[in-house]
Amino acid sequence: MYDYTFRPDDVPVKKAVAWAAATGIHCVDEVALFPDPFPSRSIWCTVRCRYTEKRLAQVAQRGSLILVNHYPLRQDMAKLRRIPRFSIWCGTRRTQDWHRRFSVTAVVYGHLHIRASRVLDGVRFEEVSLGYPGQWQPARGIQPYLRQILPVGD
Repeated sequence: MYDYTFRPDDVPVKKAVAWAAATGIHCVDEVALFPDPFPSRSIWCTVRCRYTEKRLAQVAQRGSLILVNHYPLRQDMAKLRRIPRFSIWCGTRRTQDWHRRFSVTAVVYGHLHIRASRVLDGVRFEEVSLGYPGQWQPARGIQPYLRQILPVGD
């Protein structure tokens, strides 16, 4: 989920959509993703994150985790060079430290459509999107798009 917090600190959350729109950036979610039964997408995000934090706290005691999420957990992983203001629809700051708070080995996500691999605080962050359909190269087959997450080094 997202709550419009992946934005510069000087842009108030309540003005984030207008800030993006000022440069022609819009997201179809604003008209097609209804937050029902919640009053807003931000509140939906808060409720979802609280629920997930409780679940992660329970299972993290059992051992190391691989987190799989549609969105990146960190704002610094949501850098979109061509459309930087689209970042407000790319996650929430509420998840910024989840890779440290819960015993996480790897984080896998794909919302950005920009394949990437980074290590931060000893945790692998893997953006595993296939990209947009126009970027796919079917003649290459599926193998170049696959990435082994664990075990590391094999």
